[in-house]
Amino acid sequence: MKFRFCGEGDCPDWVLAEIISTLSNLSIENLEQLSELVALRICGQAFEEAKIKELTATLTNEGKTAVACIHYMLSSAARFSCTEAIFGEEIQQLGLPKDHAAAMCRVLQKHSSSIRQTLMDKAFTINELQSVRDITSPETTPPNCATLEFKISQELVDGLPQDTTHVLTFDRVQMRALLAELKLARDVMEKYENKDS
Repeated sequence: MKFRFCGEGDCPDWVLAEIISTLSNLSIENLEQLSELVALRICGQAFEEAKIKELTATLTNEGKTAVACIHYMLSSAARFSCTEAIFGEEIQQLGLPKDHAAAMCRVLQKHSSSIRQTLMDKAFTINELQSVRDITSPETTPPNCATLEFKISQELVDGLPQDTTHVLTFDRVQMRALLAELKLARDVMEKYENKDS
């Protein structure tokens, strides 16, 4: 079956398994509170681990998979502009009891616009360069070369975003050519930026 909250695609098997085995076993109040915490986390607020452990105390895996499932469901529903009514119907078709679905719909209704805005704001932050540092050392760097450390935020590693650090050694001639090309690119970008103002 195709689901609107999954972008007119199939629901992932792991989400289906979590709905049946985990989310359905939470109390309605705990599911709503947990969904609220996950929605706030998606929107960039701090994650209250102690509260999550308290809400998922009855589960065997500390609630990590429940949190991941709720995160997927809420962010996908917001991303694909799924209405609360359709979202509720679809998650009931997947096996979530009616009252549980209503609790998740209330959270989606309350947070869908802020989740969507957060997703748009973060849409282009994959592989974002955080810093560049010269770590050239006479002991480790070959002659006529420079060693730079690049810190990258949200680099995709095996399909998951992670903060990474890369150390690269450049020939000084390559460094000058790279610098010239970067300056040219900056000038072109500034030209287009000033054109709009």
